[in-house]
Amino acid sequence: MIFMVKFVKSKAATPGPSSAIGITRFFDADTKGPKLSPYFVIGITFILIVAIVVIKLITRV
Repeated sequence: MIFMVKFVKSKAATPGPSSAIGITRFFDADTKGPKLSPYFVIGITFILIVAIVVIKLITRV
């Protein structure tokens, strides 16, 4: 099984221009840490749902 996790090195990015009240742009900030693919998150969620349903069916007997 291949996990779709990418570790991205932080870039020395220059901050965007400040607004009139001095607030810098928030969405340009790159967070440190692993980047998860949306397909990976959906897949893990689906697997957990199926596992919970199977466990509930087994424990009913």
